This record gives sequence, structure tokens and C-alpha cells, in this order.
Amino acid sequence: MIHTTQDFFNKATKEVRETYFPNENHGTTENQNYWKATKAIEDFNNGILTYKVFIGRLAKATGKNNATIHLLIEKHIVSFGNYQYKPRKLYSENKVKIES
Repeated sequence: MIHTTQDFFNKATKEVRETYFPNENHGTTENQNYWKATKAIEDFNNGILTYKVFIGRLAKATGKNNATIHLLIEKHIVSFGNYQYKPRKLYSENKVKIES
């Protein structure tokens, strides 16, 4: 079982927003990738997504690879327990074009 830090959603969301969506205003943005990233974090926080699916969705929304996103999110995980994250294939940054 994966144990997250206290207030995981707010901490992870803040870091992702500051890193990948610095010019977006939460109340007025129409950037679909911004909302997809926020939704992925929320769904993982609520136990709807597995870690592997969560990292994949967040990577796709930000346009970065799975390993980069894993390193960013890993800071907010207290313990992975017996789970070991090993991506089978990395999401290619070349495949996606982020709309701003």
C-alpha cells in the first residue's frame, strides 16, 4: 500500500501547477491539459487510480515522460510499501504538443 504525505493533493497539485502550468489561473483557465492533470491528482488522492495509471495520465497531461513525473510526485510519497514503480514504456515527450 502506498502512503502519501499529509495534504498530498494540495502539495502535489501546487508543485505540478507551478512547474508545468505557471501562467494558468485556476478559476479562469480553459487549458484542458491543466484540468486533466488536476483531475488525475484528485483521482489518485481519492483512491480511484493506481499509481501507474496516475503517473501515465499526469505525464500525458504535462507532456513529460513517466520517469520525470514519477520523480516529481515521489517527493510526496511517504512509503511505497512493497510496491516498486517500473514503467514498461515511457510516454514520449515528442508525441504530445501542449496547448497554452
